[in-house]
Amino acid sequence: MAYQALYRKWRPIVFEDVVGQEHITRTLQNQIETGKISHAYLFCGTRGTGKTTAAKIFSRAVNCLNPKNGSPCNECRVCKGILDGSIMDVYEIDAASNNGVDNIREIIDDAKYVATEAQYRVYIIDEVHMLSGGAFNALLKTLEEPPEHVIFILATTEAHKVPQTILSRCQRFDFKRIRPDDIIRRMREIAMGDGLSITDDAYRLLAQLADGSMRDGLSILERCVASAGTSLTYESITSALGIAGNGSLFEMTDCINSHNSQGILEIISRLMNDGKDLHVFIDNLIEHYRNLLVCKVTDNPAVLLNRDDEEIIKLKAQAEKTSFEKLSNAAAALSKARSEAKWVKEPRIIYELALIKLTKPELDASPDALLDRVAECEEKLKNGVTVKAAPPEPAPEKKHEVTKRQPSARLFVPIDISALTAESPVVAAARRWDKTAQSIAKKYPHIAAAVLGRQVTIDGEGLILIYQKNEMMLKKIAVTFSKQITETVQQASGTDLVVKTAFFDDIEESIIDFWKIGSAEKPAEEDKSDPIDRLERAFPEIVEITDESEFIGYNPADDNFTQSELGDNSDDEENEEEFLSDDERESE
Repeated sequence: MAYQALYRKWRPIVFEDVVGQEHITRTLQNQIETGKISHAYLFCGTRGTGKTTAAKIFSRAVNCLNPKNGSPCNECRVCKGILDGSIMDVYEIDAASNNGVDNIREIIDDAKYVATEAQYRVYIIDEVHMLSGGAFNALLKTLEEPPEHVIFILATTEAHKVPQTILSRCQRFDFKRIRPDDIIRRMREIAMGDGLSITDDAYRLLAQLADGSMRDGLSILERCVASAGTSLTYESITSALGIAGNGSLFEMTDCINSHNSQGILEIISRLMNDGKDLHVFIDNLIEHYRNLLVCKVTDNPAVLLNRDDEEIIKLKAQAEKTSFEKLSNAAAALSKARSEAKWVKEPRIIYELALIKLTKPELDASPDALLDRVAECEEKLKNGVTVKAAPPEPAPEKKHEVTKRQPSARLFVPIDISALTAESPVVAAARRWDKTAQSIAKKYPHIAAAVLGRQVTIDGEGLILIYQKNEMMLKKIAVTFSKQITETVQQASGTDLVVKTAFFDDIEESIIDFWKIGSAEKPAEEDKSDPIDRLERAFPEIVEITDESEFIGYNPADDNFTQSELGDNSDDEENEEEFLSDDERESE
């Protein structure tokens, strides 16, 4: 006999074997025992929860010659005939590939005839939501008033796509996601029947990966058996599936809590070298933070989490060391990074930036990050860590005078402006700042907002980038990456200049207008020389030398326009003859 997949080989054949759906199987058994069978049923639920299995068991139970507690005996002639397909009174159709009107009309025409060997003709329509609108309309009347010997069983994973006119004609049963304990119980029975040896932590991991679907769990189990053999452990499953273990999740969370950016990069590198899927790891990390949140807000997390006692203890210990705000911020940031990574070719950089930003909340201006920082300060105060207050500023001498805080000598180094020219390295570097900022933004996109369009001034050491008080985050970014900014400026200027940052309020009275350096000695109102010559003297680097013979001088007298001059057509009258035809000139 050809090999059968585990989920097909161990598909339940009686209602008692259906896992986690006792509220449905008990109702169907009672209907069969009492003979109160409906003409149409709708089975709804997520994949792998037993909808089609229950429909097949029900189709045999209603036709069984010797039912047992509402379940088929699977031994009588009718049950065996339905199982091996020799009795054609049970008809199964996949609406995903047979969704047209003609397919439904064939069923309607066939339903007119009584069953040949069974009591009922049973039509199982799987994925019924895939039927077209015309097919649903063709099914309506027959579904409402079918012949007495016909039963319809519709199965779907998306009940919201089924028209209300169909829903109102069926008895609806909603299949629940299967609990991890039920999945483990069924897997133990299958492992015993197939001679498999599986550890307890491996069972729990398989149930977690199944995500409420018995079929998915058995498919994962079959894949692991094919890779690691009949003896499965937690480590062999993670190795076979290419997923990271819980140890990496706890380690990553510890690095985030301790602001260890290097540790984060080392973990990511190790996972990549081991062939792990980063998408899966981030999904597991998001779930890990969810588990920490559960441990943070509940007294008995074991009821809500599918984890063993040892892992629950580790989760509670890590949750106690982490604030609720930090857990919430991390979960939100990782979820955002997960959605963004779907659209990029190299998701690693997205995940690394998101994780590193969690270790440096001062660089993140989002509301969640601000709450995280406030919570961290509150925790320090609660533990007795004091924060030194800034020294008070001197009181103003007069009511109407405002004391300005003078910049420190390290920030502002005096410079002799009279000795500077337009060719001075610091002046030239300042005038070329916009072009240099574009080079910085192109080379380091993550600091573009801190340098593009930035006002600058100069001092004795180099350039000073100026920020407003509400641009504190941009200033911190510039300080953090000052080395890269300085290197780019030095390469562009060819000199050993220094780049510093300052708030506008701190150096407002010391800002130097480097664009006026090197301008003409005479004031503009006294200098009667050509405007182009004055512009060339002030900004020699932006004036292009052109052929003076092509320059048309400007005469202010030409601006004396009046309405009469605009309407004057004397010139047109003198030259009117030029526009007359030959016949008109001869007639004159």
